[in-house]
Amino acid sequence: MATSRLTSIALRAAPSIIVALLAVWLIVDVLSIPDPRREVPLLSVAAAGVALLLLGTRFHFRSTRTLGLVAIGADYLSARALILGVDLVAALLFLSALIVQVELRVLAERFAPLYEADPGPDAQRRIRAALGRAVLRLTVAAVLSVLVPILAADLAVAGVVPMTTIPTAIALAAGLIAVVALLALVPSLERRTA
Repeated sequence: MATSRLTSIALRAAPSIIVALLAVWLIVDVLSIPDPRREVPLLSVAAAGVALLLLGTRFHFRSTRTLGLVAIGADYLSARALILGVDLVAALLFLSALIVQVELRVLAERFAPLYEADPGPDAQRRIRAALGRAVLRLTVAAVLSVLVPILAADLAVAGVVPMTTIPTAIALAAGLIAVVALLALVPSLERRTA
């Protein structure tokens, strides 16, 4: 019972922890801007994004939570692209963490009630296995969403892949989307074959 309760609490807390870390990351980046005229509007958007997330979480409004995440992501990209300069790895990590946060919220909404219902040992083992598979798919997708663009950029710089061709960029983006979509569809494909 205690393990089920702790697992449920951890599942529900994980998305909020990631959002808090992303908000701190964003605020630190924005505070590093030397010009207060540019800093204040970006801080305002960050505060609005956090407020929307808190309201959406408190009153269970998905659209409000989505707007909050979009505000935080757009604010980070604006600060980096327009003022601070783009750091590819940091930007990929930030965007991947935003996506992971959304997926963890879905996992928490799906699995936390199952743990709170105090299932028997056999059901608990099946739930734990399903949660483990979902977390593994999420981890692989997050790692690929960072590594594939970095690899593509390295190949382009090395001259292996022409850097300036639009078809190459489209092919790389399509490949990344195909990998992530395949990872997302694996559970439904497994159910159909079973």
